[in-house]
Amino acid sequence: MLHGIDAYYSPMILPSAILKTMEQTDTYLQNSGFLDVGDGHKIYWEDWGNPDAYPIMHFHGGPGGGFNDNHKLIFNPDKHRVIFFDQRGAGKSTPFAEISNNTTQKLVEDTEKLREHLNIEKMYLIGGSWGSTMTLAYAIAYPARVKSMIAWGIYLARQFENDLISAGHSRYNYPEAWDRFIALVPVEHRIDGSSITQYYASKLGSSKEHEARKYADEWTLWESTLLSVLYDKRKVEKDVLGDINNVPLAKLETLYFLNNCFLPENYILDNIKNINNIPLYVAQGRFDNCTPPQSAYDLSKAYGNNMTLQMVNSGHKRNDPELQASLITAINTIFL
Repeated sequence: MLHGIDAYYSPMILPSAILKTMEQTDTYLQNSGFLDVGDGHKIYWEDWGNPDAYPIMHFHGGPGGGFNDNHKLIFNPDKHRVIFFDQRGAGKSTPFAEISNNTTQKLVEDTEKLREHLNIEKMYLIGGSWGSTMTLAYAIAYPARVKSMIAWGIYLARQFENDLISAGHSRYNYPEAWDRFIALVPVEHRIDGSSITQYYASKLGSSKEHEARKYADEWTLWESTLLSVLYDKRKVEKDVLGDINNVPLAKLETLYFLNNCFLPENYILDNIKNINNIPLYVAQGRFDNCTPPQSAYDLSKAYGNNMTLQMVNSGHKRNDPELQASLITAINTIFL
């Protein structure tokens, strides 16, 4: 287990043995459990860090990405109290990879139930990628419960953002990876991003486990290719292929893409007036091929003076050096 300031400020160089020890002996874990949120779903949560600090609600990416101990590395457990939880169908939440009764609105209400369960009156919010969507969607629904927010990799759940992945609009930097992804889709199903996503979704729902796992691997591999400017094909394949968590990620992402994330187009921008009195800090990778800087810029124009936007020379991944440094600075400045 790591303690002290030096351990906290060196997350990018942690030896794998230390990370493994953290997972086994996390003395900063104050409490954890499963919360029955209805519809047959139970969400897994952890209350982590300093129990006397102001609470921070953390939203993971995806949809379906789940959280893990690496998400804790941008926080200082001596200064921060962070609530981590796996959204419906993700991570340790049950049923695993379940798509029924799984919508953005349900996830927002699950968050509110978790806040009530932990007797939290008001809190900070933080999340990246899909987690930024959840941060903003929860704030729009429950603005009185939010003190301030930090987000990165802004995703506003608009069709053009989905098409970066599903229609391959980001393929020009990764042509060989796109060819691998699209090779599994018959030509007649390549009409647009929705038809490609629908084909993948049909295979992800296959009763043949090996077939579902194959398509989950390929969906996740393509998306993972887009994440970092420090692209290493062999490393990405080694990290991604065969991971059981590819199943909920791929199943839930295709579900949400095909349903426009269960939100009207421009829902977040159209409702910014409900939350733009809440301070918001955004760190955005200038070379993000997954959630483009355009979205962060559009959000800043709509949000006004209470949003601070910092563009950094990074990709989408939270642990890209400049993005991570920006987030650590913001967390230690804003979340006091």
